[in-house]
Amino acid sequence: MRKGLIAASLGLLAAAVLVTSALARSEASATPAQLAACTNVSLGFVGPLTGPAAFLGQEQISWLRFGAQKYNKASKTRFKVAAGDTELKAPVARTVARRFVADRKIMAIIGPSESQAVRVGGNLYEKAGLAAVSGSATATDLTKGRPYTTFFRVVPNDAIQGPQVVAFVAGNLGAKNVVVIDSQDDYSIPLASGIARGLRARKVEVSRESVSADDTDFSSIVANVGNEVNVVVFATQVAPAANTLSNQLREQGKKAIVFGTDGAYSPSQFKPRNGYVSVFAPDLHFDPRSRALVREYNRYSKNKSFGSFGPATYMAGLAAMNAITKACANGQTTRAEVTTFVRRTNIPSIFGGTLRFSRKGDPLPTRFSLYKITNGTYSPVG
Repeated sequence: MRKGLIAASLGLLAAAVLVTSALARSEASATPAQLAACTNVSLGFVGPLTGPAAFLGQEQISWLRFGAQKYNKASKTRFKVAAGDTELKAPVARTVARRFVADRKIMAIIGPSESQAVRVGGNLYEKAGLAAVSGSATATDLTKGRPYTTFFRVVPNDAIQGPQVVAFVAGNLGAKNVVVIDSQDDYSIPLASGIARGLRARKVEVSRESVSADDTDFSSIVANVGNEVNVVVFATQVAPAANTLSNQLREQGKKAIVFGTDGAYSPSQFKPRNGYVSVFAPDLHFDPRSRALVREYNRYSKNKSFGSFGPATYMAGLAAMNAITKACANGQTTRAEVTTFVRRTNIPSIFGGTLRFSRKGDPLPTRFSLYKITNGTYSPVG
């Protein structure tokens, strides 16, 4: 069934030429400076390829390149991927945004990966009419009130993640005393604050802590975690940091387990003896219907480890390539026209169901997935 879904999504290209040619011709009045030929088109990837969250960006761009190669082969297109490394730093992300906006070959942004990178680049992309389709930026306010009209994401937002974490920690785990940690960035602070409020509303005793995204030693915080603490919720974009926190809790004889939010999802880097993690998309390793796609990616990547970040970005790339293909039905297009077709996305998803966007740019419908980790081995919850 899943193989058929993937083939169908790639097969949309042929239909796009016939179905959308009239719409594409509506852009014929655009000035030559606005028009772009469709023979040399790139997707601009914006994410952390170096720095503390490099694992995240490297997984994403690998899956994006895999998806572009697969799409090109099936559809006889020539999409390329341009890399924009944010280093997990907002000022660098803005510099990348300026560079990609100035590059007329780039007809869609895949990303930004991080919520803070959307905040500093979203207005630039919007002004340029450039669609940005993220596979991991989850901060709720990125779409609340539609502050960036050309921003879309294929993953749910933290207004969904926060309550799910609260319900599981307070309900399923029965935690009575919880420490909630943020990593001092635009993604983790509102998420951690929302989780803390939700837990307190359920009569759970909550302590708040804050660390830098660059911190690698949490011994001072661990020292303050009493034996009455059941769970430490860590809102982070750095999986190795979550792993270090878990190890230091164990080394100091603490009973609390670590519950990581989506940035911690990395089977190769967050490997606690006992823990949990929430993530915005299912891990394809656990879906029998995805075996063919996983095998194909493993051959492409020479068995690189991956979690949920890469496949979600694969879907973001597929949405963008499908939109560009439709917009290019008459051989030329504009960024604004591509954005129009991104907004109308309705394609089969590798996660099952259909990828569509709400008026705000969020996917419809969706939820977060939870995983239990035992001695470093992940297993789905529920």
